[in-house]
Amino acid sequence: MITEEVSRFVSGLTLAEVPSETQAVAKRHILDTLGVIIAGIREQAADIALKHAHILGGGSHSAPPLQAFIYGLLGHVLDYDDTQLSTRPQGVYGLLTHPSVPVLSAVLAAAREQKAAGRDVLLAFIAGTEAECRLSDAIDPRHYREGFHSSGTVGTLGAALGAAKILGLDEDKTRMTLGIGASSAAGLRENFGTMTKSLHVGRAAQHGVEAAYLAHAGWTAAHNVLEAPRGFMQAFGGGFDAQLVHGKLGKPWYYLDPGVSIKPHPSGSLGHPAMWVLSQLIQEHDLAPHNVEHITVGTSSNIPNALIHHRPKDDLAAKFSMEYSMATLLVRRKAGLAEYTPEAILDPAVQEVIPRVDLVVDPVAEEAGYHRMLSRIRVKMTNGRELFAEGEAGRGHPDNPMTDGEVRDKFRDCARWGGIEDGGERIIEIVEGLEELTSVEELCRLLP
Repeated sequence: MITEEVSRFVSGLTLAEVPSETQAVAKRHILDTLGVIIAGIREQAADIALKHAHILGGGSHSAPPLQAFIYGLLGHVLDYDDTQLSTRPQGVYGLLTHPSVPVLSAVLAAAREQKAAGRDVLLAFIAGTEAECRLSDAIDPRHYREGFHSSGTVGTLGAALGAAKILGLDEDKTRMTLGIGASSAAGLRENFGTMTKSLHVGRAAQHGVEAAYLAHAGWTAAHNVLEAPRGFMQAFGGGFDAQLVHGKLGKPWYYLDPGVSIKPHPSGSLGHPAMWVLSQLIQEHDLAPHNVEHITVGTSSNIPNALIHHRPKDDLAAKFSMEYSMATLLVRRKAGLAEYTPEAILDPAVQEVIPRVDLVVDPVAEEAGYHRMLSRIRVKMTNGRELFAEGEAGRGHPDNPMTDGEVRDKFRDCARWGGIEDGGERIIEIVEGLEELTSVEELCRLLP
């Protein structure tokens, strides 16, 4: 049974069993995730969520479930967190789980309360994300296609498993944790482009922590919740491919193969290959609004199914707009945190360019498969010349990876955006030596 196999893997895993390469990649993703958590503090949704958590917590959000909620929401509100790849053509890259935020948020919140060490955090993060990615990869793609947000649904399972590992739960109680967490999972894609998208991940982290603590206290749940006829995989997806989980946990480690992308832009990952291609054209041909008449972006049908905002007027909608992302690149030659603020979205220079961009379904991209993100760009210039380029791996994709230096630079940028003047150098030091950290308290004190 898959529930049994997952629970045995998570509860029994030791850090000695995790190769050094996997540990190093995990720390890169932990650093990236901490950066986006810190940067998220400036968002209006963060302010509302903090006030809400303080009300629920009687003036504090230090209780582990509420702390996990805050971390999870902050980490996803900018849509700047990492993105899982698929192992099969039916699965859709970018439409699986943002794996790191829900798990790390739950792990940190539980670890702080348990006074755990850095090596405990590293191990729980690796165990939780490995299982989470395998389960998200295995559920029928209908799960996402028909409206569920897997970062909220499968993310709850990953968060629950990470918290269970921090609490030291045995195999049986880890199975109970999954049973409880599966009944708390939620998130609908219709809310993309609104504050509620980040609420999904905040709740995933919160409910995961709650599930682990309840199981620790003796709460009971179904022992076969993943594969049961009325269980998670069937109810949420209409089925799953068990062979994508069975015997695959840590064989290979998902963060290594097929990998998890680190985002170069705070926007929907499905737009990033096209943004990479256009940025190369801009540099090569010195493109600018005055010499570009029209841009056509051809993709598979799953990309416009997610990038649903075509004429955005606010920052949250712009994150799910191919048209805006291409326009800001053409006007400003960059698409970072400053380019996805409310003021930047309404900039007349960008708004004037947006109608010159069309997102269409391209038959070649459709034929390539949904697991790829082939983006085919045609630029019609004002002098009558036409340019064409295509690509499927944006910067940060495992086939076009960021260097360690670029990941650290992204973290520093996020840290400064979140108010840490020196760019969070102490956090970088802590994460790079995480297995030597005696108490996670020092790290948590540096976070929002």
